[in-house]
Amino acid sequence: MSHHLTNQTWDIELRGPRKIVLLCLAHLAVMSTRECSPTVRKIAFMCGMSDSGVRDQLTALAAAGLVDEIKGDGETFYRVNVAPRDA
Repeated sequence: MSHHLTNQTWDIELRGPRKIVLLCLAHLAVMSTRECSPTVRKIAFMCGMSDSGVRDQLTALAAAGLVDEIKGDGETFYRVNVAPRDA
């Protein structure tokens, strides 16, 4: 669990559903790797959303570069990219 990533996520301007999914991933991520591997069902439960709603938000977050989706060995990992970028 990473409070640091969660705190950084609060500073990103996003609409409600997208932000809540990103906050969930940041909350579950390990600080050193910024990665977590929750199921879509777990994210949906934590965020109070449908599975399809979570999938839509994950796709949008990946397109925005805020989340990397890494597939391997039958498991999907998510890497949270919320650290301030160098200008």
